[in-house]
Amino acid sequence: MSDDKFTRAIHPSKESQIPRPPKKCDGQLYTVKPTNTLFSIAQKFKVTVDDILAANPQIINPNIIFVGQAICIPAEPPKPKPEPKPVCDLRVLTLKFLTEAGQPLPVTGGAVQLNARVIVRATSNRPVSRAFFFLEPTGTETCELARLIGVDCPSAVTGVAEILWQVPTSTLGRVFVVTCINNCCAKSDEVLVTRNS
Repeated sequence: MSDDKFTRAIHPSKESQIPRPPKKCDGQLYTVKPTNTLFSIAQKFKVTVDDILAANPQIINPNIIFVGQAICIPAEPPKPKPEPKPVCDLRVLTLKFLTEAGQPLPVTGGAVQLNARVIVRATSNRPVSRAFFFLEPTGTETCELARLIGVDCPSAVTGVAEILWQVPTSTLGRVFVVTCINNCCAKSDEVLVTRNS
């Protein structure tokens, strides 16, 4: 390794040259091998040279370690815990289509039968600050063709958002809503709708 500027372990001329390991080791003892340097040992155990030196006060010169010397390898420092991601538990519970008087519109053949003016109401499990209502034409499977039909900015104290939609004749498609609070958003299920006249 190019960062390894330390001298390789030295063969001692006599056993008394080898420093004794520290009395206390919060980790494990490692016996130095002929090809070792403090840098290579640090890399092997995923610690720094400074960590090894701090755990081994008997090593006075980091360039002098001996083959057969027992050194303390400190326990790998604990990895910092990742910041908890904010939980986005927002869900759209219902998407309803109502007359201007607040009555539910009829469903025929799985499609809500729309009037010329319709209240579209979304209910979420918690307060929302924005609600975006979309119509995606039938026969398309890509959201790029979805068209915004209305936006509501509720007071963020209620989970209800609604728009009054002027429905064009011959409308056929799937309506969905995206509700948001701060940077947390949720999309509703799609509801098939049609207006024939």
